[in-house]
Amino acid sequence: MRPHPCTLLLAAGLVLGAGPSALAQDGQLGGLPAGRGQEETYYACSACHSIHLVTQQRLPRRRWDHLLDWMVAEQGMAELPAADRTLILDYLATHLNPDVPRS
Repeated sequence: MRPHPCTLLLAAGLVLGAGPSALAQDGQLGGLPAGRGQEETYYACSACHSIHLVTQQRLPRRRWDHLLDWMVAEQGMAELPAADRTLILDYLATHLNPDVPRS
C-alpha cells in the first residue's frame, strides 16, 4: 500500500527542516497565530492544503473535532497520535474560534 501524498509532503517538510525560522514572520507560521501547538498545526494541515484554508475558518471546538474526524475518514488524512490531535485541537479551538476576529 502506498502512503498518502499528504503524509509524504509532511515527512519531506520535517526532513528538510522547513521549521518556523524559515516560515515565521512576527511570530506567525504560515499565517497561524503564535501559540502552543502552532508548529504541529501548521505541519499537519499544510501537508494537504493551503494553511489559508485553516486560517479563514472560525469554528467552535466541537466543529474542529468533527472536521479532523472527517478528514481522516473521507479525505485520507493520516490518523494523528492522540497527544498531537489534542494539541492541535486545543490550538485551533483557542486561536481560530468564532470569537477571534479575522486579521
